[in-house]
Amino acid sequence: MPASLIIIGNTRRREFLHFALWLCAQPTVKIVGEFASIEDAFADEGLLLADADMTIVLQSWSDQYSKTLADRLIGQTLFHRLICCYGAWCESDGRNRDIWPDAVRVSLRLAQSVVEREILRIADDEPAIPPTSARDEIFSYRLGELGDWKPISGLQDLNGAIVGADKVLRKTLSMLLSDLGMRSLSLPLLKDEIRRPVRPKETSRGPVHVVLHDLDPWGYNVQASVTAARKMFPAAEILGIATMPDAGLTSEIADEQIRVVIPKLDLENGLRWHLGQLLQRG
Repeated sequence: MPASLIIIGNTRRREFLHFALWLCAQPTVKIVGEFASIEDAFADEGLLLADADMTIVLQSWSDQYSKTLADRLIGQTLFHRLICCYGAWCESDGRNRDIWPDAVRVSLRLAQSVVEREILRIADDEPAIPPTSARDEIFSYRLGELGDWKPISGLQDLNGAIVGADKVLRKTLSMLLSDLGMRSLSLPLLKDEIRRPVRPKETSRGPVHVVLHDLDPWGYNVQASVTAARKMFPAAEILGIATMPDAGLTSEIADEQIRVVIPKLDLENGLRWHLGQLLQRG
């Protein structure tokens, strides 16, 4: 039975459009209500909210919703799942606002993987995380169980490449990919020079399908390396890895043909989810 979902906010805003379309395409979700504001969602005294498996609030700016309304919504959905999906302009709210508890706040760039995991938990009849949870509890909850970190079927047929200046990070990524079933190359930042031009390269097992490229610190050398990686591995999807994939970095890499940027603080969960998505797209 599909999980029932309520959406509050403007799904037609450009920043949320892709996420909203993704939600509509999920066969395991049934959208039972869509409201422009929290007040509209309480038009029936909150009966629909009380019955829905999950409620997602889309937040575009810091004071878009008052604490009074947020508290009312939290109380109405206390025994179900509530997610406040916030955009780039709300990144600092966790430090200077207390409208939404940390347990319900999810950055838009992480929203798909977090929501998909919650849908699976609903299907397994697992309880939602309480809104009063501490940050270490939230981190542990979203990271999942040790048993979840297992090889992904089909990934063993793909080859990867890890590119970046940080040797320790490359080693960590190589171990994570190996745990998921993918073998990979490890390379420092690439240079495409006149005397030593970059040429297409394959592994002994065939072409590289996925490139994980460290984007920190973004600048000329990293940008040149991303360009060289596209030339060296023309058939590969490039996934970026960054400490803070904020609006500034997003605008800087807009023309770089990087499919997605995975935050380093969400490395395990994000890497597993996005590789799974690549396999599903074939």
